[in-house]
Amino acid sequence: MRLKSLNHLAALIVLLLISLQVQAQVGIGLTQPKAFLNVAEGKTVLFGADTAGVLSQNPGTWDVPKMIWYGSKGAFRAGGIRIEENQYTYWDNANVGRYSFASGEGTKAGGEHSTAMGFGTQANAESATAIGAWTFANADRSTAMGYSVVANHRGSFIIGDDSNCLGCTYNTTAINQMMMHFAGGYILYTSNARQENSPSGIQLQPNANAWSVISDSTRKENFRATDGALFLKKISGMRLGSWNYKGQDVKQYRHYGPMAQDFFAAFGHDELGVIGEDKSINQADFDGVNLIAIQALIKEVEALKAENKSLKMAETSMKAETQSLKAKMEQFEKQLSTLMNAGTVSAVTK
Repeated sequence: MRLKSLNHLAALIVLLLISLQVQAQVGIGLTQPKAFLNVAEGKTVLFGADTAGVLSQNPGTWDVPKMIWYGSKGAFRAGGIRIEENQYTYWDNANVGRYSFASGEGTKAGGEHSTAMGFGTQANAESATAIGAWTFANADRSTAMGYSVVANHRGSFIIGDDSNCLGCTYNTTAINQMMMHFAGGYILYTSNARQENSPSGIQLQPNANAWSVISDSTRKENFRATDGALFLKKISGMRLGSWNYKGQDVKQYRHYGPMAQDFFAAFGHDELGVIGEDKSINQADFDGVNLIAIQALIKEVEALKAENKSLKMAETSMKAETQSLKAKMEQFEKQLSTLMNAGTVSAVTK
């Protein structure tokens, strides 16, 4: 019956518009319309059964399609409302925020300037936005997108994928926080569009706890070897110590490390071009410099080990020669003592 009534209403509107011809204007609640269809200011326009939700008494009935313009609030609703407990009043005037927008099924935009789109989404605070399925933006100027995520803190932004279990949610934990959940990982490309064979960027693998720099050897070219010993010399002359960013709490936000200007001056150029810039340090380049320096130290240590081994061998040889000379001396002294005792050699006395 409800569907038949909607069809009759649509047919009536079409017939009315045709009968008035293209240049005609229709006014509802006013005598001088200013557009093809002009509704009086502050009036509610309804396409559907009723602006007020009614709890269904029929277990087989779930949704009521409707479109509502609340002129007194500047609010718009389009889609369907579920006529079941705790949901059938979502699009009632009392639950509609001023200048709000809601579309889809079972959505609710109760906050002023709020937006709710999709399925079962709710924007329950000022300028809040909820998009997707079962997302909730419950704090002023918060945003929830994707599936089964909740923004409970002012200015927070949360995005979730479809991997959550039934009834499970991810919730923000701080004001002005951005939180994301993607079980398949993250990939951020910074190369030119459509460089599919050689993209550059970073990625966070599933279940990983740190970013990985894309470093595939098949995506690199123009390799040049470096002078590790020179890197060590440059590092020895850099300003290294602790510091904090200007304006931050000196008691709480201290850091260790070099200055970007020093790092760029030392390692910002090779024989082919420029590496980095003088206001920041690329983590991949920083790691590369460290590995080159470590490799140089390893070579120096290996050289020192080889030299030490050679010195030890020479020392062992000298000890052996000394022992041999000592043994020969002892033998000579014994022979001399024997000759003296036999009177063959007379003792020389002063």
